[in-house]
Amino acid sequence: MADDMQVKREIVLEADAEMLERMRKEGHARGFTVYCDEGERIGGDNTAPPPLAYFGLSVGF
Repeated sequence: MADDMQVKREIVLEADAEMLERMRKEGHARGFTVYCDEGERIGGDNTAPPPLAYFGLSVGF
């Protein structure tokens, strides 16, 4: 009976990213645009959250 209830799903994630200036990057996924940057002490301009902050947020979500 458990075999009859088996559900198969396919998850597709498409995203692209590009380098802008210095450490700033722009990413696109599902019609949304997000930006990331690094802090000034490691060569960025601190204009957006760093990539690791997005990772931390994804775990929280």
